[in-house]
Amino acid sequence: MSTASEGGSDNRPKEVAPNSLAVLASLLKSLSFIDLSPTIEPGMPRWVTHPPLVINPTINHEHDDYYCQTLFLPEHTGSHIDAPAHIHASMMDWTIDTVGINTFFAPAVLFDLRPYNLQPGEVATAEMLEDIDSKATSGLGVGDIALLNFGWWERYWVVDRKWRFYGENTPGLSEDATIWLADRKPVAVGADTVAVDTPLRDGVEVQKAYGHFEHFLPRGIYIIECLAHLDALPRRSFFIALPLKIAKGSGSPIRAIALVEPSNGEEEKPAKAEDQ
Repeated sequence: MSTASEGGSDNRPKEVAPNSLAVLASLLKSLSFIDLSPTIEPGMPRWVTHPPLVINPTINHEHDDYYCQTLFLPEHTGSHIDAPAHIHASMMDWTIDTVGINTFFAPAVLFDLRPYNLQPGEVATAEMLEDIDSKATSGLGVGDIALLNFGWWERYWVVDRKWRFYGENTPGLSEDATIWLADRKPVAVGADTVAVDTPLRDGVEVQKAYGHFEHFLPRGIYIIECLAHLDALPRRSFFIALPLKIAKGSGSPIRAIALVEPSNGEEEKPAKAEDQ
């Protein structure tokens, strides 16, 4: 009978020490969990050329003695991640199912852009990001996830007939802002808008989506769109999200959360624009 060690090294995963798991469990109990995903429900905003979400109560207790809904949805529904293959035909080997399972377990750094009161079609600049970063105790670093709060989700995310405003009108990022972020080598850049870097006004792209086409996805920096509750975050948190393992997926919905200390002594939670 052969053993795992015959013909080479033992590649089986090493067991985690029981006390390490106990420390992790204790640490998790001491933290607050912030939900960063909107509810997946009919009528929710989307990129306007994507198919709408459909939820059908296909199986029900009265007819079938149990309950099970059927979902029809594009990969880019609700809070979701864009893989490089979403935009770049030359990167079709980089789909969402190839992403490492722990990729989106990373420290997160919040950029509160609400005080700038950016309007649809306007852009956040590298100067704005640098100003926010320089005033913080520690800046955005390699392996972090940058979270941009434009105040868009809290103001415009609705599921009634006004949903199109969120999908067709949004601020974005100037090219120098996308370069500023990319040069710091984050894992991903996320925002509470429909397209992060793409400025839209009445459904028209005001400028090129430099993150999607030039400086994020081509450099292996993922894009996370339609995040919720960024107003609840302090400057630093720990971001966790798992995309679905969709074969050859251009992206995936995620359930995103942030772990924060109940009382953050390093830096206060950012104030809303109207409180400035």
